[in-house]
Amino acid sequence: MLAALIFIGGSAFVCIKAAVVTAEPGVVSGIRLWVAALLLCVYAYATGRPLPGLFQEKDGKPQLDGRWRFMLAGGLIGYTIPFTLFPLAQQTVDSMLAGIYMAFMPLLTIIMAYFFARESLTFTKITGFCLGTVGVIFLIGPAALQGIGSSDVTAQIWLIIANICYAIYAVMMRWAPEMPARSFAAGTLLSSAVFATPLILLSGQDWTVTTPLSWLAMVYLGIMPSGIAAIVIINLIRKNGAGFMAMANYVTPVVAIIMGMLIYAEPLKPTFLIGLAAILAGLAISRSKHLFGPGMGLQKLIRPRK
Repeated sequence: MLAALIFIGGSAFVCIKAAVVTAEPGVVSGIRLWVAALLLCVYAYATGRPLPGLFQEKDGKPQLDGRWRFMLAGGLIGYTIPFTLFPLAQQTVDSMLAGIYMAFMPLLTIIMAYFFARESLTFTKITGFCLGTVGVIFLIGPAALQGIGSSDVTAQIWLIIANICYAIYAVMMRWAPEMPARSFAAGTLLSSAVFATPLILLSGQDWTVTTPLSWLAMVYLGIMPSGIAAIVIINLIRKNGAGFMAMANYVTPVVAIIMGMLIYAEPLKPTFLIGLAAILAGLAISRSKHLFGPGMGLQKLIRPRK
């Protein structure tokens, strides 16, 4: 399952690249989310995990169910926004670069968890985040200082914002109320699809998709990286824990690089390698509890916020 998750995650970026050839970024996001939402809703109901009611009675008045508040917020922040920003960015940047940026998300989550989830910052976590930040600087490149308004730099800023959204979503889920995971995933993706639809309509994007390849890519994105991947993640966490599932973050960027080179003949720049190495090293260090050995007094450098 871990190997499948890595392949599915790495393949998402080349499929987005194929989809945006003739489809607007918002259209890619909307179709992808609706396909995933319908798939997960069918899966949830077929396995006896229906969605909760939208409203519940409180003091004799109907109020929005607290579980739906998290699913609505999670759908917007964890899916609608990043799923729109990635196709927007990949109109001008390589799929391999988009994949590399995904490795920065766990490091951003560490910082978010300190501010919003009351988790401590250890020396290894801070070191890992600093290394990852250096990696992102190498990815953007020194030319960013001179051409900050260029399309390439702007696209990379979209990628960073998308990863910030993923990190916020990961922290939010630690406060989510108890409910069946399949129902939660289905409700979250359904919320994201609902949010994406008016955004596309109001933006006035052209819904015309002229090539079968773009349609095939969007359907694949909905079924595999969005729908099936959510189911695989749930099963992986239940069987082996979140730590085991997080190993996918180490390998997914490598798969994205290989697919970008094989399918689109994208050039592998030296700065990409340096940036990827720094981010993965930072991710490895941040997950190491004994980097400096016991007794060094560094494992609780910054205690959780009250």
